[in-house]
Amino acid sequence: MERPVKRRRVSLDENDSDAASSSASEGSSSAPPSPQPPHEDGDESEEEIAKPHQGTNTVSRIKSKKDASVPAAQHVTPEDQDGGSNDLPLSIQSSIDPSSTRTFLDLGLSPWLTASLNAMAIKNPTRIQSAAIPPILQGRDCIGGSRTGSGKTVAFAAPILETWSRDPRGIYAVVLTPTRELALQIYEQISAVGARQGVRCCLVTGGADQKAQALELGRRPHVVIATPGRLAEHIETSGDDTMKGLRKVKFVVLDEADRLLATGKGSMLPAVSTCLDALPPSSERQTLLFTATVTPEVRALKDAPRAPGKPDVF
Repeated sequence: MERPVKRRRVSLDENDSDAASSSASEGSSSAPPSPQPPHEDGDESEEEIAKPHQGTNTVSRIKSKKDASVPAAQHVTPEDQDGGSNDLPLSIQSSIDPSSTRTFLDLGLSPWLTASLNAMAIKNPTRIQSAAIPPILQGRDCIGGSRTGSGKTVAFAAPILETWSRDPRGIYAVVLTPTRELALQIYEQISAVGARQGVRCCLVTGGADQKAQALELGRRPHVVIATPGRLAEHIETSGDDTMKGLRKVKFVVLDEADRLLATGKGSMLPAVSTCLDALPPSSERQTLLFTATVTPEVRALKDAPRAPGKPDVF
């Protein structure tokens, strides 16, 4: 006996399917729908989407996916239209004292700097900015403790740019931070805020061409943002012509100071010490420490002996 051909088997299945369809529609004069080729998930035709089966509430899978990807309309307030504080991250909004009426002009910043901040939607000082900017402008060292996202970068960048704009020269400030990502963020923000006055920043981190960085340092940028390990390499290997500009720095910033000053395995403290030794002594510069966590190492610096005539750390 010959085996049934597969094509015959398919024909029988189709007849069975037609019979089942006829049984399900018994009593109806309409002809059963012709079988449709199977579709992959999400491949329904436009006609099927436009004309769903009669008497059902099915929703096209394509349509539901598109609808799910469209965000719900948001109510726009007048403050949003004016570019108010709602443009800022929630962490910064929560750091702004709503009862305070102080502006950046009230803190002692020039109109050009205030306008630059306003153009970046930074219109109202946060608590750390209100507390830190005036004393830094008075020439005091500072240890600023505030949680991540509260505006610490502007708290030290604004007074540095303010004093630099009165006497723009050489390498004016060095900012040390533990990671390349943080260094890049600070570099971009200071460059943007100081763009109106032509501030030149230099990014010195690992993962980039060291020779190109040495050339940039030799051109005396106004602000150097660096990771301590890479800057220490330049201090130890680059020529004196490249690094002598560091000897006239007026500001040193340790951002995320708790991590920079931590001891133990993987400590960055030796590299930080190498960097600080190449800079002017503490009596001839301002030192600004900012951190989200005030560790014992950071707290001890507040009580460290001060040079004669040097105001207390605030």
